[in-house]
Amino acid sequence: AGIKSEKLVAGVAMGLVFEDEKYAILTDIMGLEDHDGDMDFKVAGSYEGITALQMDIKLGGIEQQVLKEALYQAKEAREHILKLMEEADRNIIVNEAILPKIEIFNVDPNKIPDIIGQGGKTIKEIIEKFEVNIDLDRDKGEVKIAGVNHDLISQSKEYILNLLHSKGSNKKRDRKEMPKFDIGEEFIGKVQKVVEFGVFVELKDGVDGLLHNSKIKEKLEVGNEIKVKVAEIKNGKVSLDLA
Repeated sequence: AGIKSEKLVAGVAMGLVFEDEKYAILTDIMGLEDHDGDMDFKVAGSYEGITALQMDIKLGGIEQQVLKEALYQAKEAREHILKLMEEADRNIIVNEAILPKIEIFNVDPNKIPDIIGQGGKTIKEIIEKFEVNIDLDRDKGEVKIAGVNHDLISQSKEYILNLLHSKGSNKKRDRKEMPKFDIGEEFIGKVQKVVEFGVFVELKDGVDGLLHNSKIKEKLEVGNEIKVKVAEIKNGKVSLDLA
């Protein structure tokens, strides 16, 4: 799950058999004791203390002393398991090359949709191409990539970062500032498009202005040059008059 544990944690299942005012507390119960016993008490924790508890009980309740004994017995069992875990940890030779790996990095939360793509298309392609699992946190902008092949994980991370960089560059180009025009400024421009309500005339830097039919004195066709002047600029749209 990608969650780091600061300390070793172990768990044990405790049971209870109660009959005629006598009882026995069982440690590390199996299926039979769980089914026929009067209590299923799971205790998890570290050397420092308990981290989680869960109890199912068939009796109406148990006395405090019984609960105390069960917790103490669970503590002994838990510490025994922790010692075995520490011993095993010392003897483990880790082969990092074959262990699953998780790469976590952060991006601008507003760019998470670019990773997902329309209908999830982009993220599905990345997962299939690099054989990884990807988990995204929209609020934090966190990207979590998990997989077995470390090279493919690194490649998928680089792919995502390049994807976001290219998307950002495209958006910057799309947001290029409109050239500044002055009202009354004159141009000799070419007709780029003829529509029912007028013609679009190229002014400069790829920006067109509209010359409305009501201001046209003769028939114009695409490619014709005409002298115009800026009449109005509204919401990024330029309206023209004949000069």
